[in-house]
Amino acid sequence: MVRLFVFSLLIIVVALWVTFYLGFPADPGYLLIAFRNYTFETSLFTLVVTLGAIYLLFRLLVIIFRWVNPAKLVRAGIAINEKRKARERSKTMEGMLYLIRGNWQSSYKLLKKSMSDQDATVINYLAAAYAAQKLDDKDSWERCLDQAEREYPAARSTVNSLRAQLLFRSGHLEQCLAVLEQLKKTSLNDAALLLLLKEVYIRLEVWDLLKELLPSLEKNKIVDDEESAKIRMRIFVEELYVCYGEPQTRSDKQEVLRRLIQLWKKAPVRYKENEKVVKHYSELMIRLDDKAAASEALEKAIARNWSDVLVIFYGEHDFSASPQQLLVAESWLMERPANSNLLLSLGRICMRNELWGKAKEYYEASIKITPCAEAYGELSRLLKHLGELEASEICLKNYGDLIGVKLPELPMPPTNKINH
Repeated sequence: MVRLFVFSLLIIVVALWVTFYLGFPADPGYLLIAFRNYTFETSLFTLVVTLGAIYLLFRLLVIIFRWVNPAKLVRAGIAINEKRKARERSKTMEGMLYLIRGNWQSSYKLLKKSMSDQDATVINYLAAAYAAQKLDDKDSWERCLDQAEREYPAARSTVNSLRAQLLFRSGHLEQCLAVLEQLKKTSLNDAALLLLLKEVYIRLEVWDLLKELLPSLEKNKIVDDEESAKIRMRIFVEELYVCYGEPQTRSDKQEVLRRLIQLWKKAPVRYKENEKVVKHYSELMIRLDDKAAASEALEKAIARNWSDVLVIFYGEHDFSASPQQLLVAESWLMERPANSNLLLSLGRICMRNELWGKAKEYYEASIKITPCAEAYGELSRLLKHLGELEASEICLKNYGDLIGVKLPELPMPPTNKINH
């Protein structure tokens, strides 16, 4: 820069000397340049000054260019941009780490800020929405997803997939189902979608749609054979209840009976051996006054696949065929003489047949094998009616102890001396 100043000063001094020495102020000279139809004319003095100024300007620009060094400017700009990107990445990374650690408030705050960064991706929006849902802030996570859908239309399917999951976790099952039904049109074999759709159908108890979905669940191996069998069995039980539908008139009852019996006949054998399914079916038959069908289903199920639950249920209900019921139950006793539940049921069946002594023996045998509250309770009220009050009181006390009811110690009046 100093060299340029000295050089410029020297040029000016020389120019002034030449000007005065050659007499330029008195006679500046004349220059004419002609080219085709164009002419350029000026004084020689003006030309010299102009050329000198241009040269000086050129030299000045060269010096400035060398001093500024554009390569350094470019590198500085790149460095500043990289630092900005690093800060943005750091913000996103810190927000994701908070998300993993379960610090939802800090995570949402950082990820929400990172959404406005130039390098933000759809991941920032989705992660922020997830954190907001954990904070139970439905408005915030919906805004995040809406914005993500607008900013990244190509990721709409992914955004709505997360929307469905968050709606499900928030308990908005109907809205979740609506989103899933839309997604199903374009992502029919998506495993996560099918799994979530299955859970929504079960929660909403939409069994007909679940039945339609089941082949896709099996095809895509979303459910294994065991779970598939459980779902099909559950659907069958629900079909029984739908078929029942609380008939209002006698004709309705007959039609319901016909449909239920038909449905039961078509059921797989494993359903007819399952204690829960058989119990549901028998309960419906009892409500419809078809006790014969109920007892038949119970007897076949118990014979094929022994169930203490069904044996207890069999003894609790009067199927209007008590003598036959007693014979069937006693035939089971030959194979299971030490089954306390069967002995309890036999005692109840004997009560319906008014075989008091036999009932007492069965109750006592049941208690001897496995003391239970039901057996003590039944024996207590039988003994009371038989006049064995002391034994009845003992059984009643044992009944209370087994069901966890203990009376407080209170003063009692002398026997047969009650003050009014």
